[in-house]
Amino acid sequence: MQKENKKHSGVVVLLFHALLFNLVILPAGFLYSILFKVDYVSMDEWINSICLNVITWQVFDYALKEDDSPSGLKYELKKFHFIHAIDQWVQQKLTTPKIRYALFRSLFWLFILIIFVIPSISTFIFEVRMPYTSLRFTFVFLQLLCLVYYYIQNKYPNDAFVQKEPIPSPWLLELIYLMIFKKKKP
Repeated sequence: MQKENKKHSGVVVLLFHALLFNLVILPAGFLYSILFKVDYVSMDEWINSICLNVITWQVFDYALKEDDSPSGLKYELKKFHFIHAIDQWVQQKLTTPKIRYALFRSLFWLFILIIFVIPSISTFIFEVRMPYTSLRFTFVFLQLLCLVYYYIQNKYPNDAFVQKEPIPSPWLLELIYLMIFKKKKP
């Protein structure tokens, strides 16, 4: 029983980095930098940290798949009670296919707004360039969209919009790789 509940140290470190650094310390440092006009943490550093964490999650997922043990990243994440509680809460909120589709559609439009509209308005109207590298920020949002879509696809496989376009992986880099190098059958 004790061995079964033991959490993988790599998953603990990645969650620690994701939750403490990417959601608390770096945003607080960025806000501090803006409020007091100091060069403490820039938006680029924060986005770089998030990108590093996302890519490390994907590499770690592959490492756990290559391991001969039956456990994978999904199994390891189920050992954390707060993740299980969040999963239960999300399942209670996403009760109908219409709500699930609305969630994904709203995330998509939020992505369009943040990636295209806000930087355009800031550059052309206010003549202020956004202080982040848009490709990295785009990568983070697209990865979030892929994770949400893959979650909905696995939890609710009978939804019509999921059945039309299923994705084989939650990882954006793998999806891009499959699009480029996947051999098309005649």
